[in-house]
Amino acid sequence: MRSSSIFAAAVILAASAGAANAAIVVYNFGLDGLQEVPANASPGIGSATVTLDTVSGAVSVTGTYSGMIGTVTAAHIHGLAPVGVNAGILIHLTHTGGTSGTLGGGGVLSAANIQGMLDELTYINVHTTFLPGGEIRGQVVPTPASLALMGLGGLAGLRRRR
Repeated sequence: MRSSSIFAAAVILAASAGAANAAIVVYNFGLDGLQEVPANASPGIGSATVTLDTVSGAVSVTGTYSGMIGTVTAAHIHGLAPVGVNAGILIHLTHTGGTSGTLGGGGVLSAANIQGMLDELTYINVHTTFLPGGEIRGQVVPTPASLALMGLGGLAGLRRRR
């Protein structure tokens, strides 16, 4: 009886090993003209939520924008670049509305770009007729609650080892 319990525990542990390495990271952040390169005085603002699966590289984006001077023509995730530096397009996003509206979409990042997003080297840029290079921008940075949950998960894992 005891050996079958040990075998069952081993099977469960093996099956969950891959899931233990998976992590969903959620980012919530603002977008504005001061984050653009070069910075601008646009009254436009926005907010975005980015969800990243660190195993598959799947990324999804939802967001809003308002108060833009120009009509939105495009939106993208760009990278890899730190705050204050421009970079190429990684993922094209959809947008609805003219000077106010929504952002959405997603795609799959390569392993290098997954690490770049984790290292805060990606940003969302919203381009308009007024500023074709980008009217508002926001660096993809972690939500404080996500970091706390990841820390609690790590503590739980340490506790189980004892």
